[in-house]
Amino acid sequence: MGLMKGRRKNLISALLQGTVLTAGFVAPALAQESGGRLDEIVVTAQKREQGSNDVGITLNAFTGDQLQARGVQTAEDLALITPGLTVNDTAATGVPLYTIRGVGFQDYSTAASSTVGLYFDEVAIPYTVMSRGALFDIQRVEVLKGPQGDLYGRNTTAGQINFISNKPTDELDAGASFGYSSFDTVDVNLHLSGPISDGVRGRLAFTTTQSGEGWQESLTRDDELGKQNVFSVRGMLEFDLGSNADLLLRAQYVKDKSDNKANTAYDGRIIGSTEFALPYAQIFPFIGTGLAPWYSTGDNRAADWTNSYTDPNGVTYNLRPRRDNDLISLSAKLNWNLTEDVALTAISGFDKFEREEANDWDGSFANDSSNINTSDIEVFSQEVRLTGEGEKLNWVAGLYYSDDNVNEFYNYFMSDSLFGNGGVVFGAQPFASSPILQLHTRYDQDTTSKAAFAHAEYNITPRFRFTGGVRYTDEKRTWTGCTFDAGEGTLSGFLNFAFGSTLAPGDCGTIDDDPASPTYVFGLLGGPNANDAFHVYNETIRAKKWMYKAGVDYKLTDDVLAYAMYSHGFKSGGFNGANSNTTQQLRGYKPEELDSYEAGLKSTLANGSMQLNLSGFYYDYKNKQEQDLAVTFVGNISGLTNVPKSRIFGAEADIQWAPTDGLFLNFGAAWLDTKVLEWQAVSPTSVWPTVVTFDASGIELAQSPHWQLNGGFEYEWGLSEGLKMRLGADGNYKGDTSGSARGDTYATESYAVFNARVSVGDDDDKWALTFWSRNLFDEYYFPSAYQGGNGPWIRSVGMPRTFGATFDVKF
Repeated sequence: MGLMKGRRKNLISALLQGTVLTAGFVAPALAQESGGRLDEIVVTAQKREQGSNDVGITLNAFTGDQLQARGVQTAEDLALITPGLTVNDTAATGVPLYTIRGVGFQDYSTAASSTVGLYFDEVAIPYTVMSRGALFDIQRVEVLKGPQGDLYGRNTTAGQINFISNKPTDELDAGASFGYSSFDTVDVNLHLSGPISDGVRGRLAFTTTQSGEGWQESLTRDDELGKQNVFSVRGMLEFDLGSNADLLLRAQYVKDKSDNKANTAYDGRIIGSTEFALPYAQIFPFIGTGLAPWYSTGDNRAADWTNSYTDPNGVTYNLRPRRDNDLISLSAKLNWNLTEDVALTAISGFDKFEREEANDWDGSFANDSSNINTSDIEVFSQEVRLTGEGEKLNWVAGLYYSDDNVNEFYNYFMSDSLFGNGGVVFGAQPFASSPILQLHTRYDQDTTSKAAFAHAEYNITPRFRFTGGVRYTDEKRTWTGCTFDAGEGTLSGFLNFAFGSTLAPGDCGTIDDDPASPTYVFGLLGGPNANDAFHVYNETIRAKKWMYKAGVDYKLTDDVLAYAMYSHGFKSGGFNGANSNTTQQLRGYKPEELDSYEAGLKSTLANGSMQLNLSGFYYDYKNKQEQDLAVTFVGNISGLTNVPKSRIFGAEADIQWAPTDGLFLNFGAAWLDTKVLEWQAVSPTSVWPTVVTFDASGIELAQSPHWQLNGGFEYEWGLSEGLKMRLGADGNYKGDTSGSARGDTYATESYAVFNARVSVGDDDDKWALTFWSRNLFDEYYFPSAYQGGNGPWIRSVGMPRTFGATFDVKF
């Protein structure tokens, strides 16, 4: 009792004095092995605790120690250690794109829902832009593959990623981590956890990353980009409510004022001859060669971007790629054991995300495609479920409700494009007579989702188990918005010139180009009601869908589990929240559905020192949501559509092995084959009003490399009495892939990235000093490629080689 009182006193004293100690850990454990044996990670993928190799679904699970040892600092870094997962930061709107096994949605709109469900402490993150930032004080991450609709819902046709943070502890636990690395970067992680009073425990964690130097350098001026300025703090309180219930409260705040990444353009012919204004043709002699120097020289630090723009009214906009984002995340989780076998769980979540973010789409100093997104997102969710555990039957049944709102002001700048002054230079009508210099879109999207779900696992025999689940979802989404100019009159002037309207600067300029509409723009052309063709667009879409799964697993031996699973998932429809100025672009797209057939084997071999997991799968993919062209009178511009039929099949392997004390090896592989089976895609040769299509069957899906590989090792040995040393390295390989299902135009080449580290610490894991390098061989690589807003082809480049040192200490 005296010791416990002393620990409580120390914790309270530290809190009062403002001491915060880390989220870190010391000398990461060698993937849970002890004495040449692997300890299985406990997961909650099916809403109850199970060993990862006892769950009859395909998943990858990583502890916090493993994540730090492998240099995983953000959600995007998970793709480096998870076969079948790709995460791309588009560097266009700041919206990460998640894809699992070729199932993804290449839409960079803030309000777009991902095919990959994201959950933090069991609370859904419905918009991927909210997932950016540091991972800190994490207990584990679970990557579930295939539809997970019965237990999770909220658009999980591809799978989902569960982030689980460390919780308050019964005993005092504190630690710190301090790092310094390339580009004058400082990292600090702190945590403090323990009892506060009888039946009350707390945890406080903090992280910050600050860098004094940018890693990208301008080609045309003395300027740099890539500085980091982010911090986050998370607090938790856990209360015992009698002997049968407890309540966990969590609050987190994130502030991010970092630079955004600049894209790099990679086709000089596109840059010089079609979409860019005259300055490029005057300045760069490589026009027509097809290669810009920053592509051919392999310098991953070379880039360019637009810093500012001054409109005709003298208003100057800061277009430098940057962000100023704030996230407040609150949750409450109540666990109540109603009986020995039945428990009630209620989880409430509220998130508020505000951002102002500028990005450059074209990879140049010219103002062809730049944007500023000012977004305000609010999300409320509530889940209530009952869980029952018995000798033969384990079950879960519950209700789910969520209500979220996205309000965004999307400012798009294009004064040097073919739609702007470039049209004047090249004599491209009608823009030569009335150029459009910038477009603004303001929209509001409301989404409500209601669901009821049930899941059961029944042990037919001690070795043979049946799993089934079902979920019914009713989701409604309403989008309201319009496009207008900034009051300088370039959009309204263009529309008045083209259609005989009398719009004033700043009036709504969304064009009704639907021939069936009573306000069809060409039906009112030049008439007294011409202004009626430009109005706020409003549409509501609703999806009522069933999701379900059924499967069996069988223990061939105590250490080998074979399983087979069928599951059906869907992702709701949505709207093109990017800068769209016609109703054809804005019209809602349909839900997509996926049927998954999967079988696998999970095994523990070599007297517990090895885990070998294998899986194979086939996906029948219907109405995949995909980018396409919208044919309008102003040209062929970006739109969203549904691909009627696609198919995916593949296989995965994951091996972990601790052959001797102190040595740990891991290897993962994913092989994928994707194909569009039916799709009449819009041809870029289309000229309004004639839409020309081509047969796109046979094209591979975006972000679907045939091969993804990763592997690594950790070796630890005694250095002297009380000291030990650890050496580790890992690498990942990603094969060729396309950034669009429309073909290889936006292809990225294969690449491999390797990391290494060496550390020294004490035998009790109380402290460690680690020296590390990421992208050890300075690979020049592009994780993603896509087409910019007004035509240029661009790629998002990976970081160059970095070096650093980290000191970890536990108290």
